[in-house]
Amino acid sequence: MKKRSARLQCVLDLAARKKQQADQFLAASRQRVEQDQRTMEQLNQYMLEYQQSYLGANAEGLSGAQLHAQQAFLQKIQDAKNTQIQAMEQNKRELDIVEQHWKEAYARLKGVEKLKDKALDAERSAEEKVLQQQLDERAQRAITPFL
Repeated sequence: MKKRSARLQCVLDLAARKKQQADQFLAASRQRVEQDQRTMEQLNQYMLEYQQSYLGANAEGLSGAQLHAQQAFLQKIQDAKNTQIQAMEQNKRELDIVEQHWKEAYARLKGVEKLKDKALDAERSAEEKVLQQQLDERAQRAITPFL
């Protein structure tokens, strides 16, 4: 029969794989959230620039059709921002879930590592005890008095 620490090594390997997978999911989720933030910043910047050009063009006087076209375009930018906000919120919720999963995988890995270490310590202690008993028995046989 295999030693307990050897059996726990299989469990430890599985926990390590699951944690590595959780690491990858966490990195991908964080990357999506960061990309969402960059996209939102770009949309905000673009809208600000377009609003400034819109105000400048308004000062010069625009026809009704031009004014309507610019307002429609500003609305499209706002719609894109709203869509981006929804995507950001969804990705942040997913990140929270992935972070929780990562924490659980990390805790599981550390728990199995600790359990395996305890099993190894117990095995070493048992082996040392057996060895000490053998040494004591040999020492008793060697000191047999001849009286």
